[in-house]
Amino acid sequence: MNVLVDTSVWVAHFKRRDERLAALLEDGLVVCHPHVIVEVACGTPPRRAEVIALLRELETVPAPLTDELLELIQQRALFGRGCGFVDVSLLASALLAGKTLLWTLDKRLESLATELGLAYKPALSS
Repeated sequence: MNVLVDTSVWVAHFKRRDERLAALLEDGLVVCHPHVIVEVACGTPPRRAEVIALLRELETVPAPLTDELLELIQQRALFGRGCGFVDVSLLASALLAGKTLLWTLDKRLESLATELGLAYKPALSS
């Protein structure tokens, strides 16, 4: 099982190291999405160039086509639920990749991921 890590988790990790994320990285279980890399690049991560380079080295999940996104939105009734383009892209990519769960700190996205059976819910850190 791989874990697609949302931007919200990365931002929290940059502010205060998350040992759960560090363990997943060490085990080679973290996958990335191009939109997450771009969102991180739009911010001010520590050691910016190094962080972006490291994210780019992670295995990436398949990026969905526009038609796949529109189909997912329609079939799963994702419209009008507070979910934007990047959120839908992450959900679709996790579905396309198979054996991939989505870890997010965004409550709306987490709710949709749970509904789709894609939510990664790590144990609370001590």
